[in-house]
Amino acid sequence: MIKQAEHLRAWRISPPLLLAAGFMVLILVGAGLLKLPFSLNGALSWSDALFTSVSAVTVTGLIVTDTGTTFSFWGQLIILLLIQAGGLGLMTFAVLALLALGGRIRGRHQMVASGGHNETHPRDLMQTAKEVVRLALIVEGIALVPLALVWIPEHGWLQGLWWSLFHSVSAFNNAGFTLSPDSLTGYAGNPVINAVISSLYIIGGAGFIVIVGLLDYPRTRYLNINVKVVLLGTAILSVLGTLMIFQLESDNPATLGALPNLSDQLWAAWLQATTPRTAGFNSVDIASVTQATALVLMFLMFVGAGANGTGSGIKMVTLFVLLAATWSYLRQRHTPTLFSQPLTMTSLLKAMAVTVMAVTGIFMGTLALSITEDADLLAIAFEATSAIGTVGLTRGLTAELSGAGQAIIMALMFVGRLCPLAVAYLVGSAFALSDKSARSELEIG
Repeated sequence: MIKQAEHLRAWRISPPLLLAAGFMVLILVGAGLLKLPFSLNGALSWSDALFTSVSAVTVTGLIVTDTGTTFSFWGQLIILLLIQAGGLGLMTFAVLALLALGGRIRGRHQMVASGGHNETHPRDLMQTAKEVVRLALIVEGIALVPLALVWIPEHGWLQGLWWSLFHSVSAFNNAGFTLSPDSLTGYAGNPVINAVISSLYIIGGAGFIVIVGLLDYPRTRYLNINVKVVLLGTAILSVLGTLMIFQLESDNPATLGALPNLSDQLWAAWLQATTPRTAGFNSVDIASVTQATALVLMFLMFVGAGANGTGSGIKMVTLFVLLAATWSYLRQRHTPTLFSQPLTMTSLLKAMAVTVMAVTGIFMGTLALSITEDADLLAIAFEATSAIGTVGLTRGLTAELSGAGQAIIMALMFVGRLCPLAVAYLVGSAFALSDKSARSELEIG
């Protein structure tokens, strides 16, 4: 058994820095591969290749060139592998970082349980990493079947299977990349595409701990606080978001109002309410939504997905911790609680640090883009929020970015992907080393 402090010393350098370096290498290799002739159907600049690689590795989905027409099959395969490596890489790292800091994962027959002495055997870490990848591949494989039932009749066997595989991987990893030039607008009322794609990015965004908790619930009849928060938050934001977008856009002739019936409108409203956390697919023209809807989408992009998932944002747990702390202050209580569980200072510090960094990143990104780009302020703020939340939605600004603007968005995507986890890890490690009694089962980041 290796104690937690020995784990940290053994890593030699900060794990978030190691992850950042790994992602940087992956991005550079990906850009180089995408620039090779066999990856392309035409010309592609180095800046566009780098932008595409950053967007794929950070599983954002913002694009400066159409994926389906610009890249050959091999180029699309490279993008798919970058998405899979980026999404599962961060999910796996998040889970292993939790274990290295003395956390625990209940479920799968107590697959890993770091006990009171905060000890985790390396064998358990490897087993957990394999389990993360295995579950992801199973979910993606299952989803491929109903997608193929739609796309094989439309595109033929080979192309239909490829479309199904590509979108399954992209959706589970919350990447938002599609092979269609208009994302999913051509399938706004298709119940299979909408249900499967949204289920994939909700499951992937929820995170490994939530998936394991749900799989083990029939046996244990137990859900930890992380699972409860993510499930409740997802239900609330999805339902309220759908109702708000439907109400705001149902009379807009450029968005929901253009759809032929109520069923199509509700499916489109559902997809647009759930995709900002943080998948980036769209079935209506985002540039045409009202300003009120754009603000709703920006809030959803800011919140993001669940901890340890493939999405980004400040995370659902962070929002609930901040709301619990605010409610406790208004009621003049000294200890905030969530689901009757007292929140520790560790959880509060993580939530505040992640939120402050996200707000700062959005402000700085908006300011920088306001200097480099000649565009509407709402479009600029929307773009910065989408990039920092690694969402992939845009009001049309991405394709018109200047060279400096592309550099800013790439930096925002990279920072938005890594910073929440890095902050959570660094704050968690400081508390783990200095106050082992400060324990909370909430995982933020």
